[in-house]
Amino acid sequence: MIKLKQIFVYKCLTLFVVSFIPFSATLAADFNIEGLISLTQSALTQSKNDSAQFYISKAEELVTDEVNPDLKSKVVYWSGRTFYALNKYLEADHKFEEAIDLAMMTGDTLLLADAYNDLGRTYKKRSEFSKALSAFNLARQYYFVLNNERGLAQVHLNVGNVLKSVGHNDLAKAEYWKALKIFQKNGDKNNEAGCYNNLGNIYKNEKIYDSAFFYMYRTLAIREQGGSLTTRAYIYHNLANLHLALHNTDSALCYISKSFEINSSINSETDLAYDYNVFGSIYIELNNWKDAIVNLEKAYELVEKDILSENRLDILRQLGYAYHENGDHEKSADYFMEFFTQNDSFKISNQNSFIENELIRYELFADSIKVAQLRLEKDLETVKKENTALSNQINFRNYTYAIVILLLLISLIAILFISARRRLSQTMQHEAVLQVQNEELKRTLISKEEKEVLLKEVHHRVKNNLQIINSLIRLQSNFMNAKNFKEKLVETENRIRSMALIHEKLYKTGNLASLSVRNYIEELAINILESYENHNVNIKLKFDLEDREYGIDTLIPLGLIINEALSNAIKHAFYERTEGNIWISIHSNGPISHMKIKDDGIGADLTFDELKEDSLGLELIDSLTDQLDGKLELNTETGFEYSFEFRILK
Repeated sequence: MIKLKQIFVYKCLTLFVVSFIPFSATLAADFNIEGLISLTQSALTQSKNDSAQFYISKAEELVTDEVNPDLKSKVVYWSGRTFYALNKYLEADHKFEEAIDLAMMTGDTLLLADAYNDLGRTYKKRSEFSKALSAFNLARQYYFVLNNERGLAQVHLNVGNVLKSVGHNDLAKAEYWKALKIFQKNGDKNNEAGCYNNLGNIYKNEKIYDSAFFYMYRTLAIREQGGSLTTRAYIYHNLANLHLALHNTDSALCYISKSFEINSSINSETDLAYDYNVFGSIYIELNNWKDAIVNLEKAYELVEKDILSENRLDILRQLGYAYHENGDHEKSADYFMEFFTQNDSFKISNQNSFIENELIRYELFADSIKVAQLRLEKDLETVKKENTALSNQINFRNYTYAIVILLLLISLIAILFISARRRLSQTMQHEAVLQVQNEELKRTLISKEEKEVLLKEVHHRVKNNLQIINSLIRLQSNFMNAKNFKEKLVETENRIRSMALIHEKLYKTGNLASLSVRNYIEELAINILESYENHNVNIKLKFDLEDREYGIDTLIPLGLIINEALSNAIKHAFYERTEGNIWISIHSNGPISHMKIKDDGIGADLTFDELKEDSLGLELIDSLTDQLDGKLELNTETGFEYSFEFRILK
């Protein structure tokens, strides 16, 4: 609610000034607008968003063609900031774009930088990540021109948020640390807490929970000392999610209740939607499907219907799952269908190619800044050397003037010699500088060519893997029905994860061509076993693997074969048993490799062709063995024993 006392004081002050100072109606309007802008800023700082909307709307009523253009652009900008605080991102988008046009007309570079920065934040809220990166890149360039450290730090923080959303965690952490150093140097505790909060979220997503708790509790300490209501609600919400990831439902419920209380008091519908979503997740964890559905339905009622976002997709997915578990399969199918439809639209609007292009532009600008700084340092060093040389010359000349009468001829010869020596020294220095610059340009050109080659290689691999995933999903659909829908989704997820794991490990090692087959198979097998968390058999994995580098063309079909063999064993081999063993071995002799996957389960009395008739997994194993140009032998007398022989592809 708007405080009547504030409005009364504001009106009294305005009437007092207008009555006693003889200035024009236009200047009076300007004065009133500036006061309303100040009140808007103060209200937003205190999370009094309704009051801020009242003040800025009054300022917009006073804006006419006669008003100072600089003041008009500020009104439009703060109107955008108010809509952003009210979670009305489409309206905020239009206001920031209008503010950018006005700032370009007036030449207000700082307002232009701030408007682009806030426009990028709006795009990020709407999950339009490539547009967000483009806006942040422009903001960064204007802040750089202004030498505005705080603005550059804000851009680093916001770019880190986008990189975190698209899964570039290491790049995101690097941006957060750049921002954090600047905020700490300037004593900006609020934004320092923002960096800690985002670092905690990344470590939560990476399941490094000790680091996640460390940074989030540092954030909480700062927020509870002097943060706004909105920022306090954010950290409570994030701590609830962190505890939920560790299945600490009591702690999660405590923190989300605190967040919900604050967001209810400031009437933030979008943030309330996210809180209801967490409540729904907690009840899902507790297998309380009815309460989960109630809270998730409330979340879906409040979430922005006109903005496609990851949060809306998560609510749809969870509603589909909750209705399925509650036995309402019709509603479950409706929500899952809406989820798949919107998820496809979301992926199209955030294609990796657009995001990667903006990242390249962002990195190229950073490279150009570094080159400019190096050149300035070299120029400064050259000037220092020239100043030193000039100082030496002046001292020498003072000495020669003392004896000029006696040694006039010697002095003239010395001056000519020193002048020639100086010109020769300058020429050599210029040649050295030019040589260094030429070498620097060559290295830069080589670096760009390497980036283009690497980018093409990445796109080629992504295209091939997407084709494989498409084929797997198409084949899997032939075996899907209403009863086994969830089970088949898990199988498809494991197949895709076996491929994604290769790229993750290639990325971490920095080698885009090959990686250790031992490390890959061990981690893959453990992940597959953990994905079947509901089976009641204690299965032990035993490895006998060589430590050798395999190429990606060998590892992808090999990983899919292992996924199918292990999945079949986990689901079928240990019927009516409480424990079992699975052995995986791989060794090579030159270019030929031998792999065995064996379990001590119940086995089968059917031939391979009979087993393959109703099993997509065995069909895939047979097809992938052919892809490796290999041989397969299957023994099912005492459990399943697969024996593969294949040639290692480059």
